[in-house]
Amino acid sequence: MIRWFTLVTIFGLFALFFKNQFIYTLFYLSIILPAVSQWLLRFTFKRLETKPYISPKNIFYRESSRFTIKISNNSPIPIYWLEIIVYLPQKLVFQDKIGAVYRIPPKGMVSLDYEIKGVRRGCYELGPIILQSSDIISGEELRNEIKLSDRLLVYPKILPLTSGRLHSYQPIGELKSEEVAFEDPSRFSGIREYTDTDPIKRIHWKVSAHTGKLQVKVYEPTIGAQSVIFLNLRYQDYQTYDRDYKAELAVTLSSSLSAFLIEKKQAVGLVTNGGDMFVSNEDIPIQKIHPKQGEDQLIRILEVLARCTLRKTEPFINVIYSESQMFPRWMNLLVITPKETIEIIEFLLGIRHRGANITLFTLTNYKGNRKEEGIYIYEITNEDEIKTL
Repeated sequence: MIRWFTLVTIFGLFALFFKNQFIYTLFYLSIILPAVSQWLLRFTFKRLETKPYISPKNIFYRESSRFTIKISNNSPIPIYWLEIIVYLPQKLVFQDKIGAVYRIPPKGMVSLDYEIKGVRRGCYELGPIILQSSDIISGEELRNEIKLSDRLLVYPKILPLTSGRLHSYQPIGELKSEEVAFEDPSRFSGIREYTDTDPIKRIHWKVSAHTGKLQVKVYEPTIGAQSVIFLNLRYQDYQTYDRDYKAELAVTLSSSLSAFLIEKKQAVGLVTNGGDMFVSNEDIPIQKIHPKQGEDQLIRILEVLARCTLRKTEPFINVIYSESQMFPRWMNLLVITPKETIEIIEFLLGIRHRGANITLFTLTNYKGNRKEEGIYIYEITNEDEIKTL
């Protein structure tokens, strides 16, 4: 392709030697037209308005989100060709770079729409969006890179705990207590003689008629227990050959347990030593969410689990020790770690003696599901085993 500068040089030489008015006109036009064309392109390119939308911004696993880009030409001059390049999350779409060329008329608009499916949990940046054009006369190229501040959050997978084995085997939700001032009417423990402070509704009329003295029902005192999930995402504790799979399995187990407890109207919290996808590992402390009930609490937990990653950090047992001191001694402690060690078992036994209920979830086959010295141990090696809890 002959460059425009070459044509200007040719017209200039012809005008110099042939002294022809028509050639003079071509020579001057060859100088003016590129300048005018460049100015028009810059004028139009500056008035391109790009509006990206992500809806919804937070999705559950396997749900879809729409990424829409609207590019408007706010000038009265058409832009004859505009190349639009869009970068999408590589882990969610097959083609992470999509480009096409469009013509936008005066006051016109181009709309692009992409469907993004949440096939993997995480927090993803969309974009950048790159706009490119060039002047057909001078060949000048213009480029604009647009970065998005919004991100797409994909919550981790939630598997249903269908068998109910965890709920019946482990007393999650309520614990026997001698320290509280109320009792559970569903837990009958015996009878005693009536006193003036006892309400009439607690009188056991049949026994009273048989003994000739008023007798009242006695129930076990209980407290509403807090369940706290301790998730170990220490990089050094995972084997190299299946590190990513086991880390995802641990996160899925945490989200499934959280959803299960929230559904049972229990208070649940989360403590993890994992990192954050968009925060330097050196800058992030232990991530923790204090136990609460309700769907809002589940969303808060899922948001942390969606972004958390493996990271190199201090031993997991240090996290359990420091953070467990902040919770009541009667809490339900649900510990998720890649493998069972003597140090962890011994430390959990110490917490168990303080009155806590302990459930340990490991991600390797060792001795099978069991109960040892008051600690419930489950071995979860795949997602199907989560469903059988």
